[in-house]
Amino acid sequence: MLELVKTLIGVIPNCDPLLEIWPIGFRTYNLLVPNCLNLPFSLFGLGAPKHLVGLAMYASSRVAACAYCSAHTFAFALRRGAKPASLTGYRDLREEVVFTVAEAMARVPSDLTTSQCVALTEHFSTEDVEWIVLSIGLMGFLNKFMDALGVELESKSINEVGALLTLTGWSPGQHAEVDVKIPNESVLPKKDSLGTYFRVLQQVPSAIRLEQHWTTDVPNQWPEAGVFLEKHTGHSFPILSHLRHKRVIRALTTVLRDNLDSEQSEVGLTAKCLAGFVYATVVKNKTSEQEARLIAGRLAPSLDETTFDPISRFAAKPSVEDISSYQQTLLDLSELPGMSKRDAAAILLARAASSSPARIDPKLLRDISPLLTPASIVELIVWLSVQQLLQRLGSFYAVTKVYEVQAECQATPNRTT
Repeated sequence: MLELVKTLIGVIPNCDPLLEIWPIGFRTYNLLVPNCLNLPFSLFGLGAPKHLVGLAMYASSRVAACAYCSAHTFAFALRRGAKPASLTGYRDLREEVVFTVAEAMARVPSDLTTSQCVALTEHFSTEDVEWIVLSIGLMGFLNKFMDALGVELESKSINEVGALLTLTGWSPGQHAEVDVKIPNESVLPKKDSLGTYFRVLQQVPSAIRLEQHWTTDVPNQWPEAGVFLEKHTGHSFPILSHLRHKRVIRALTTVLRDNLDSEQSEVGLTAKCLAGFVYATVVKNKTSEQEARLIAGRLAPSLDETTFDPISRFAAKPSVEDISSYQQTLLDLSELPGMSKRDAAAILLARAASSSPARIDPKLLRDISPLLTPASIVELIVWLSVQQLLQRLGSFYAVTKVYEVQAECQATPNRTT
């Protein structure tokens, strides 16, 4: 898995050892990346044009203000054949359509429009649209994780694309030392070659065997995946019903099952259910708020409205800076029904991490660190990152559903709506 990622972006990312602090987090990452990007098949020209997928990944990372992912996706796109000019602002029509959709999906809340979705479907097949949308969704996961934990950007990545990226207003920010030196000229990564393909093919058989082990007995189509998740988590996650590609359905189903497995959880499912609710409240997603309540009804039955209502008011604060005292907030939250002080620390961290970009300051970390282990922190951020992936996918399919209903009404004007 590590060698595959190194081949794709030129480095083994610094996020990998952090993810492995909570092993399910590392598994989640290794299931989402290859499946949402249709790897290795996309490298050989199957699916959406790979340079446009790279462009979508980059555009969404810039809007999310994740300097770490912006550097990696810039290099990813160049390796897949994107022109530097298309990344820095000079794009043709199809590139602009992809770029615009990616930016809109990545904003919080999303401001994706019907016309943007229609433009995407006019330029790409249904299958290719799904791959482009999935790449943007994947970056929702990666953007949130890298930004919330402030993962250090590798010096090789800075040397490769730093000089060119600075022309767009980019800086490494929290992902590098203050005095980091950005070279005057970028040594741009080389495009995919026969050597790239050979190195990938060397690693694929072992990666496939590992993935098959992780996904054993997990369904790969709807509605079976929904029934499976209903059984294991108490919720069917209907967002999966929109997806066509079986490998993606199986990967996401596995990720959701594993992340909501009480035996695998370090932070506890009470904190996890509430963290998902906090994220949905921060991004103003009523559907996700309701889903978080449904999941809690199965996995954390001690929670009820006497807990959700004050948590909702807390999460709705304009920013974490409006919290006057972290210690007092921890005390207040821990006194809610069904809550422990550890749960309260998780909720406080979730509120700070759910903002885009995240608003986690040193004082907050000092106050919660006695209550949360490193594995708990990684687990919580992984779960919020999964929420952001689902949020981006949901923003696209909510708009396309409206478009489909409108089209149906226009086709049958005499039908009662």
